[in-house]
Amino acid sequence: MKAYKLIENILLNESIRPLTDGKKGIIVLDIDDTLLTAQNIYIHKLLPDGKVIKLTPEQYAKDPDAKKKNDPSSGIRFSYEEFRDPEKVKNSIVTGIPIIKNLRIMDSYINAGYQIAILTARGLEDVVYKALNKFLMFRDADGELKTVKNMLARNMVNAINDEAKVYKGTTDFEKKAIVIKELSKSYDYVKFLDDDEKNITAVKGLKLNNVQAIKAWGKGE
Repeated sequence: MKAYKLIENILLNESIRPLTDGKKGIIVLDIDDTLLTAQNIYIHKLLPDGKVIKLTPEQYAKDPDAKKKNDPSSGIRFSYEEFRDPEKVKNSIVTGIPIIKNLRIMDSYINAGYQIAILTARGLEDVVYKALNKFLMFRDADGELKTVKNMLARNMVNAINDEAKVYKGTTDFEKKAIVIKELSKSYDYVKFLDDDEKNITAVKGLKLNNVQAIKAWGKGE
């Protein structure tokens, strides 16, 4: 898998060319385990015997019980209360550990003239937007580190489990695919970077010629 991803990402970076002839492109990025490893925020796994297990977003994504999503027959429930706490959500992003390889992919697209967008399974969209403006930086073509504050538009931050908005779809991966499909109508090139295979598969399943789904590097890879 690592060798395949290495080849895929080398080819990807070699294929990035500056946009020309009025073409429009956008790089759409997940947050957790793509842009960063979140700090001090957990999903609570509630077991039938009353025990509570704290899971990081990465652990939750790999938990086989998470696929059942509060199926009453399993007796296992999940609580996302920490992801509804504005202060915890903000701090988990602002103090997040950057995943450098994925950020370098982002840098390459920004320097090629692509716009930037965020597509996350989190809620609290306004909080996420403000936190990213403090956390997220990119390196320009001269290697200078700059803020994305003037590049990341508010309407380009999509948190599909936001409490104040209703995103179409039933599952997280379906909601993400629908957002990508809508973006594909406005851009000549849409690049989607995400760590979750379900999201990658859903976007590839759209079979849109102007959309490319890219598997993100994991931390430590």
